Amino acid sequence: MITKRAVTTRMLLRQLAILLLVSLIPALGAPGAGAEAPQVRVVGDGVVTRVTLFAPAKLEAEVFLGEDHSSQSIIVALPGTPARAGDRKPVNPSTGVKSYSWQDGTLRLDLAHPMMVARKLDLPPAGSEPRHRLVLDLARVSDVRFARRAERDGERLARRRAKAASRLANAGPAAGATGPDGNYVIVIDPGHGGKDPGALAVDGSEEKTIVLKAALELRDLLMQDYRYDVRLTRDEDIYIPLEKRVSLARDWGADLFISLHADAAGSSEVEGASVYTLSQRGEGRVDREARKNDWTMPIEGGVPEDVSGILVDLIKRETKTNSGLFAQLLLPELEKAGPVLRNTHRNAGFYVLLAPDVPAVLLEIGFLTNRADARRLASPEGRRASMVAVASAIDAYFDRQDTIYAQN
Repeated sequence: MITKRAVTTRMLLRQLAILLLVSLIPALGAPGAGAEAPQVRVVGDGVVTRVTLFAPAKLEAEVFLGEDHSSQSIIVALPGTPARAGDRKPVNPSTGVKSYSWQDGTLRLDLAHPMMVARKLDLPPAGSEPRHRLVLDLARVSDVRFARRAERDGERLARRRAKAASRLANAGPAAGATGPDGNYVIVIDPGHGGKDPGALAVDGSEEKTIVLKAALELRDLLMQDYRYDVRLTRDEDIYIPLEKRVSLARDWGADLFISLHADAAGSSEVEGASVYTLSQRGEGRVDREARKNDWTMPIEGGVPEDVSGILVDLIKRETKTNSGLFAQLLLPELEKAGPVLRNTHRNAGFYVLLAPDVPAVLLEIGFLTNRADARRLASPEGRRASMVAVASAIDAYFDRQDTIYAQN
């Protein structure tokens, strides 16, 4: 998992080489917090580095970036691990990690230079390895990017502590609240707004109002699961330029971007939801708009130019793959909530789909020029049914990430 989360740097070619190193380099040794503490292994070249924790049972982890003056670290919170502090264990700094230590059930990785978690895997015992493994793939980034994320992680950690205090005050966690806080950043983009009303419904209502109500409904549904950090590009009737919507998603480190719209057609008989992902023609605009808007890719700090180009292409390819995957998971859920358009998964060059490193879809929740669709979307029950479908697809998408990455 990513974002721990939001930086979607999948440096696959270099990680293949690291996978070979993992099988050849012995573990650095268990931390001194006791026999129950996970064993730690660090391998890599400082551009892409893999940290593996070995334990007899599955490890639930939350990852935070920390910055204190000139010291940069990655803090891995592991509930259930020993609380006693252990000695600081040195690591070859060429890996990008200088040392690690244990304190109160957390693992602190002291960094030689700024790095972020690009991917997190939970691997079960397999083959000759009888232990569970928590794998953190780190990627080198700039000081500015690290500082921005560390600041946000400080806010996320504060929210986590506040929620923990609230749960204790109310005699324990709420049912189903078992995941880490803010693990995935989901950006919901209600289309149009302000001076741009969008399509007009047969009853006179406006697309901008309908999709904003739907976005607020989806936000409320997702916030019931505190794995999600949910952001809206707008939560009121204001106009947001298209490039600003995409830039907001990237600045927030989005793991998934969903732009909500309602369609219109020349025929009142056309009805049903549809999902768009980026077309091949639209792909040709990605690099141009990225340069224009300074959408720098998260590959910074000493990566050779030829390698950087390969990694950028891999990131864009995986972004497209993940966008398509989410669309495929979304379609059957939408069919449960109401009618869907024939050939429901479509491709287009919509601007909001152009982020090179954020999986994105544009969802048309129905046709406002169709009376049945317009009535459905005008009703709280109809909008909620559609957003329940979207929330279910989001759950399925993130539930599958670890398995997909492990297979790759």
